[in-house]
Amino acid sequence: MQIEKVDALIVGSGPSGTSTALHLLQQNPEWSKRIALVDKATHPRQKLCGGGVTHMGQNILADLGLPFEPNNFEIREVKLVYRDKSYSFYGNPVFRVTRRDEFDHWLVQKVEAKDVPVYQGEAVKMITPHEDHVEVVTEKRTFQAQVLVGADGSRSFVRRALKWDDDSRVSRLLEVLTPENPQIQPEFQGKTAVFDFTQMPAGLQGYYWDFPSHVNGEPFMNRGLFDSRACPKRPKADLKQMLRHSLAERERALDDYQLKGHPIRWWDRRGKFAMPRIILVGDAAGADPLFGEGIAFALGYGRVAAPAIADALARQDFRFADYKKRLLADPLFFQLRLRGRLAKIVYRLNAPWLFRLGWRVAPLVVRLTPWRSREYVPGRAPVST
Repeated sequence: MQIEKVDALIVGSGPSGTSTALHLLQQNPEWSKRIALVDKATHPRQKLCGGGVTHMGQNILADLGLPFEPNNFEIREVKLVYRDKSYSFYGNPVFRVTRRDEFDHWLVQKVEAKDVPVYQGEAVKMITPHEDHVEVVTEKRTFQAQVLVGADGSRSFVRRALKWDDDSRVSRLLEVLTPENPQIQPEFQGKTAVFDFTQMPAGLQGYYWDFPSHVNGEPFMNRGLFDSRACPKRPKADLKQMLRHSLAERERALDDYQLKGHPIRWWDRRGKFAMPRIILVGDAAGADPLFGEGIAFALGYGRVAAPAIADALARQDFRFADYKKRLLADPLFFQLRLRGRLAKIVYRLNAPWLFRLGWRVAPLVVRLTPWRSREYVPGRAPVST
């Protein structure tokens, strides 16, 4: 079997893996000769995800010199709902809803355009750490890498193969796509995304969502449930029944659509993010346990991982003893830590009167932020290349 030696092998070509590669290339274009990506999937490939890219993610792309080019639906209003109460905050846009098959393929193409080899449709079969390298065996070749980056999602093969810890930190999601008439659907007309927390007292540690979007140019509503499980000792909610109920309230029948489910591994600062010669990024390391936001944080991992990899190779010190410290010091991951704390507080509540009290306070908090204005433009505009 063919043996290839690389300084850094990235397993997974989603946003965290491609971001890691792009940030290394931003440091020095010569990294194109030193790294490789491998993925069991072939792009464009379907990826279950709400597809929301906030200004945090767009800022990271802008810093890489990438204007937001994939097809997307701009969300100008986010409506938070609890029973008969609702309030909104605004942005120009608040976030963009994109399709992950298009978004991830776009990022891969940006990496390939810089002459980085991306081996698609090639699953990893075995990972063996050695003192002076990590051996990674795929279906077609063997890599000997100085550094291995696990960027292969919540069901990470890297984690399983190395018997990593923290396997219980997983949120649950269900999702359906419903074809819509944008001329009569208020969410399309108002460019509005809905987060409905009504079923939290019934055991849902999260919310129901409605995201207007386009699939192959056609209008669809991306609808689903996010169940954080940030409080894993609480009983599991019956997500399918809850989704059926939420869809019925919107005059939709669950059985009329293809139901899909997927997990998200959530962030815990006590988690293990590195071992000698190996680091985790993206959902393999942990995403947002409060709202399930993954794309912006996946891109952010690359911003932190790239200098950690470069330093390890420059100093020939592959312990990655400071990788967690680097993550915790990054402003984006301060946001992630805060969301983790809030998730454990909010999703521990189970009394309706506490939800009502929180709902009275939340609009006051929003009014103290720039999100109260419909003209608020969050972050920077993408730069031109």
